[in-house]
Amino acid sequence: MYQTGVQRRFNARHALVGDFGDERTPHSHSYLVEWIRGSRELDENGFATDIAAMEAAMEEELAAIDDRLLNDIPFFEGIQTSLENVCRFLHFRLETNLIRRTGEREQPDRHNTVVRIWENDSAWASYEASPASVQHSGTGTADGGA
Repeated sequence: MYQTGVQRRFNARHALVGDFGDERTPHSHSYLVEWIRGSRELDENGFATDIAAMEAAMEEELAAIDDRLLNDIPFFEGIQTSLENVCRFLHFRLETNLIRRTGEREQPDRHNTVVRIWENDSAWASYEASPASVQHSGTGTADGGA
């Protein structure tokens, strides 16, 4: 399996809902996002994924949520702004953006994708799925309108 990845930092605020003490009050995190795509095949140019397109997609999607209160993004209405859900949100946004940039729809099952977000030096969560799950999610609104 070939793997291609990019990483970037962004800052965001969130507040957990429920019995979480100080975490119920909006607070900031400096997150490190890793986006890793795997493939069993290389394209005609010898690449598993267009890394420049990955970088551009990540830059655009993180700019849309940088320094925002995640609770205000429609995707998170009615769901916790947990690190796991932020991973799922970014997975959808990043994959949708990359598919739009590269027209990768012809081979939707070619890649397995992981989005891992580090909340600090020792704590992270991740979400793993195939791009087919983005294209066939049936929600139509999972992007959250960030």
